Amino acid sequence: MSKQLNKKKVPSISQKWLALFNKEKENQWIEKDEDILPYCLKQAIEEVALIVLTDFSGRIVYMSDELLTKLDYLWRDVNGNHYINLIDTASMKENVRKSLHDVLHDGKKRTIETVHRKKDGTSVIFDTTFLPLPQSKPSHDQLFLILHQDTTLLNKAEEMINELVTLDLATGLRNRKQFDQDLANYVRKTENSRKQIAILFLDLDRFKFYNDTLGHVTGDKLIEAISKELKLFENNDVSVYRYDGDEFTVLINESNIGDSGMELAKAILNRFLKPFVVKGNELFITASIGIARCPETGTTASQLVQQAEAAMHYAKERGKGDYQLYFPSLKTHHTEKLLIETRLREALGGNSFTLSYQPQIDLKSKQVVGVEALIRWEDNVLGKVSPVEFIPVAEETGLIVQIGDWVLQEACHQAKIWYDQGFHLRIGVNISPIQFQRPDFVEKVNGILQKTGLPPKYLDLEITENDLLYNRDECYKTLKRLKESGIKISIDDFGTGYSSLSYLRRFPIDTLKIDKSFIKEVIQNINDQAIVTSIIQLAHNMNMRVIAEGVETSDMVAFLNDRECDEMQGFLYSMPLKKEDVIPFINKTEPQKVL
Repeated sequence: MSKQLNKKKVPSISQKWLALFNKEKENQWIEKDEDILPYCLKQAIEEVALIVLTDFSGRIVYMSDELLTKLDYLWRDVNGNHYINLIDTASMKENVRKSLHDVLHDGKKRTIETVHRKKDGTSVIFDTTFLPLPQSKPSHDQLFLILHQDTTLLNKAEEMINELVTLDLATGLRNRKQFDQDLANYVRKTENSRKQIAILFLDLDRFKFYNDTLGHVTGDKLIEAISKELKLFENNDVSVYRYDGDEFTVLINESNIGDSGMELAKAILNRFLKPFVVKGNELFITASIGIARCPETGTTASQLVQQAEAAMHYAKERGKGDYQLYFPSLKTHHTEKLLIETRLREALGGNSFTLSYQPQIDLKSKQVVGVEALIRWEDNVLGKVSPVEFIPVAEETGLIVQIGDWVLQEACHQAKIWYDQGFHLRIGVNISPIQFQRPDFVEKVNGILQKTGLPPKYLDLEITENDLLYNRDECYKTLKRLKESGIKISIDDFGTGYSSLSYLRRFPIDTLKIDKSFIKEVIQNINDQAIVTSIIQLAHNMNMRVIAEGVETSDMVAFLNDRECDEMQGFLYSMPLKKEDVIPFINKTEPQKVL
């Protein structure tokens, strides 16, 4: 019995853990060598982590001095309080709040991000790991060891990085990436609600002029000044972004937009009526604005941007310095150009292009001596498209090189077919300035002649006079090499371009083609008569031939014969013909009778 009374009470595992972390009785349970291990573990953990120990209900039974200092608490402030009271759950995401609730009830290890409130009300962010301490068996004595790693500075750094990624550093405005994200989010919110949004697409008018004349530094400063003014229009429902270069977007997020998009556009344009001060100088510039609405005109982010941009271009085409609300039937030169470019690219891979050939007649021999190859395009979507419409787009996009190569190849091939049939017709091919200025142009022409077998003297390259005035030395070298190959050179639309005639004296040119605008009224207009007469005399004095374009009446032929013009082409004899119709037409239609 005495032995029973003197038997030492053995503490439970939970009691040993409590004793281990007890601030007042730290070494109470060290009785054997194996008891030393938990104390070593505690010391190691204290070195690397900020510790809390809670009972099974979540009440704090221990907090390390380091964590108390981090949160600015004293031990008496937290002793016995529920751990969750230290956490700012309102600032945490719903799924994280649920994880926090679960971890305090299911007794499983888990790591979540928590936001703790310091004593002064400020926040600290932790990566928090909950560890149920080992027990011999499940019981209400279960304890939790909670380890904290301070990630506040890391989170702030991530926020700064994210802000920099979505910020335009030159202006301080949000950038295009942020605009795309915000617009996509707002569009999603309109799908299942009556909420509406609108976007404004703003483009500066004549900004390139300032960049080119005042320099890029001044241009950048102007963008900064404009950005500061646009930022003043921001509020809870209006956000301004720098979209790209001299383009800005404005996102209006309202439950009932009404006319607010147009009202905001008017307010912005009113600001542009006043100058922007840049480096002490007052600079005046205008802007054009396009407006699109969701879900009224578009239901996707890409639709809205495209619509607002189209409306902006429409405003520019109407005179700039104005705004335009998008509507479905709105068409702009810009959108038409874009469509033509798209269809041109499609046409290059198919058989949409054809060549027509307009005969050229020697006015002395009254014989067909050549034809001019004229490109024609009939598209499945656009129908017949005039060269006046698609050639400028092709030149602007660089597609003219591929198109020009095809024309040259096709024309020489067809001329060789006629040559083999006994019809030695000179073939005139219009050459784009972009095509002419390429360093491989001469090699490409000679390669096509060699491939098709057409004698070089039957190829007549037609170049407009303006094309010869840029980089004259290179132009001269190119023309000289072409002439050395035996190829003919004509100046197309002569009289409509640059007024200086000095290039005629230097460049090796065979023929001048008088533009049809001078021939059209040559019988009635004495000024046109003087111009045509002068061109013919000038050409003959320089040993060049002359071709008159657009000849449509016998009176015109009589006038040209009187001035000893060499050749003519026009509807009087023939309009452009399909390749299969050229030879039959020549065989049955004698120029002598027609002219």
